[in-house]
Amino acid sequence: MPPIKKEIIEAVEDAADIVDVVRDILGDYCDTNRGGLRKKGVNYTALCPFHDDHNDGNFMVRPKNVSAGANTYKCFTCGEKGGPVQFLMAHEKLSFPDAIRWLGKKYNIEVDNVPFDYTPPPRKPLPPPLPTLVLPRMQVRQRTGNTQNDALCNWIRSLPWDAAQRARVEPVLKDYLMGHATIEQRDRKHEFTVFWQVDKDGNPRTAHYMKYKPNGKRMHKEDDSYNTDWFHSLLDRGGYTNLFDSTKQCARQCLFGEHLLNRYPGTPINLVESEKTAIIMAIAYGNHPLQLWLACSGLSNFTREKLDPIIKQRRKIVVFPDRDGIERWKQAAEQLHYDRITFNTSLVTKWWQPEDGPKADCADVIVRIVRESAAQRLKAIDHPLITPEMEEIINKLNLEPKETK
Repeated sequence: MPPIKKEIIEAVEDAADIVDVVRDILGDYCDTNRGGLRKKGVNYTALCPFHDDHNDGNFMVRPKNVSAGANTYKCFTCGEKGGPVQFLMAHEKLSFPDAIRWLGKKYNIEVDNVPFDYTPPPRKPLPPPLPTLVLPRMQVRQRTGNTQNDALCNWIRSLPWDAAQRARVEPVLKDYLMGHATIEQRDRKHEFTVFWQVDKDGNPRTAHYMKYKPNGKRMHKEDDSYNTDWFHSLLDRGGYTNLFDSTKQCARQCLFGEHLLNRYPGTPINLVESEKTAIIMAIAYGNHPLQLWLACSGLSNFTREKLDPIIKQRRKIVVFPDRDGIERWKQAAEQLHYDRITFNTSLVTKWWQPEDGPKADCADVIVRIVRESAAQRLKAIDHPLITPEMEEIINKLNLEPKETK
């Protein structure tokens, strides 16, 4: 049998798309509900088909249009990796020539005269999902509310809110179970703002630990190499196998603020990216029967799995993306296949100012507006004809001063 011509192999490899190939074998996530291929940012992920995988996310697929490592797959647990041809050889046990013929059939490229007809076998049953790690409720409750020395919470308190907003500050911090933690690691103490994630049934899942500066800005790696962590990661590194064993139970994140769903049944959901933004917006506009502010803690968590508690209740979702991520969030929303998602971009487009920054989110815009409004209120209050009694009425009615010529 003559070997397949080199130019034919190159044509097949150039046409082959790893996403198409893996989808043919594993199916889509929305088809299987678990285990199939699903969009995650610019990449795709699935349960790894090469080992007994229980954690969706170990197996990553990089599509053709991604520059670094494009058109490849890799499992970060078992180490299997390669491109479309290697996937077929490893998963379907095909020889190299047969893998080329399989792809040739798929992409209508004539390979050779060897008869070849290959149909993917039935998909293997998925392993049962690992139980979700649930933390003790009482111990979590004891770790919330201690925010008197927290940099982010004190910055939020320092903002020049109007009277109605200021009355919401402490209740919102309490409602969202805000906390503070001091971790002694790497020969010094680290101060973290703690965002607890509790699901709709009141089960604590984990907590996001993040460092903030006194001006309310996040610390990044250039400020401090140890600037973020997760509670379940701390448990795992600490060896608490009686509470957390990644081979017996799985730490699964949920939406920040998800525990408020039962308090506001049927309320439309305003979804933002960061926990800090959800806090700011809830203070600025309030949580009530007309709206509830939740955060998904990153675009990678904007998935059907994370939004499942909202989707099952058929609630309306309004997404407030960051200024530099509008198109990426809209593309991710298309992968959810949910017909009750809309977008609100007016704050980061219509009301945005250059001083808000090119990557501003809606909270950045709101904080600037709050400061500008406070300056206007002070200007009015400083007027010699304004008495203390009138000042109280001005604050309650949120009156604005006339523009002076």
